Amino acid sequence: MFDILPGTLYHWYRDHISDYHSDKRSANWPDASIMDVDEDTGEIFKEQPVPILKPENICEQMCIDDKAIGHDGYTILSDTRTGKIAMMIESTKSEELEAALSIFGDELEKVKSISCDMSPTYLKLCREKFPKAETVIDKFHVMQYLYDAVLDVRSRIKKKLAEGLSKGKKKTDKDKEILREMDLLKRCRLRLTQSAQKWSEQTTELMKQIFSKYKELKTVYDLSQDFKNWYDRNNCLKDKTWIQESLYLWYNKVKEANLEEMMPVVKMIRKHEDNIINYFTAAHTNAKAESLNGKIQRFVAANYGVKNKDFALYRIAGYFS
Repeated sequence: MFDILPGTLYHWYRDHISDYHSDKRSANWPDASIMDVDEDTGEIFKEQPVPILKPENICEQMCIDDKAIGHDGYTILSDTRTGKIAMMIESTKSEELEAALSIFGDELEKVKSISCDMSPTYLKLCREKFPKAETVIDKFHVMQYLYDAVLDVRSRIKKKLAEGLSKGKKKTDKDKEILREMDLLKRCRLRLTQSAQKWSEQTTELMKQIFSKYKELKTVYDLSQDFKNWYDRNNCLKDKTWIQESLYLWYNKVKEANLEEMMPVVKMIRKHEDNIINYFTAAHTNAKAESLNGKIQRFVAANYGVKNKDFALYRIAGYFS
């Protein structure tokens, strides 16, 4: 048994042990397909298979996200509670996604809230295909955008320090001091995206040392933690007026800080404000979708990549829907 070559075992499993070929012959898989048809002549320009389309996996809370499998990009609609895939299609194009979702018909009316990132395609899709659902911007993506701004301030400080280094090969005492400072800033990267409660005593001392020297870094870190506290799940129980007023107070703090790296963050939050605040009504994130993406990634890795894309999608449909 152990002398069997992996390729031979793969061949046996695909062509003889699994139901892959019989399901394809009997049209049990793919679950559906969409067609690009000329309205005047009826000519079919393109037929796009939908590997997974399961109406039974539509629930009140859904999330939509993109996933790269091999070199191809897919859109995945999944159940937030169970993590099961309701729809998977090799596309991120608005027209194709709308056509695939239309196959669900009235099932989409079950959805009360749907979570997605800030992609204009997904936001448009949620608005038009889930008219009874609240669209919730995923919390992880908002916080990632904010933390990127915090790290941009750190990068700016490091760059300014680097400009003070001498041009020669021999390092002066000043150069050595600058390199020590740059090393401290390098070591604090991860800590700037964590709550202070998670820091060890040693880390706390390090951060105090850095913040005492670089006030801007402390300011931007405090702003990120203020926003994180506002975004806390426990605040879902609070009145919506309090939620909005607290956000506007945070806007004022950012304005007073006058940090150029924070301006795009405020602009982004203002643009998606309603959908971000919807989080406090639905308490809904893309955590399950991100977890599902990780499971698919591990599944693909365990099978040493995508040898046969069609068969890989068949197996993903079996495991995750």
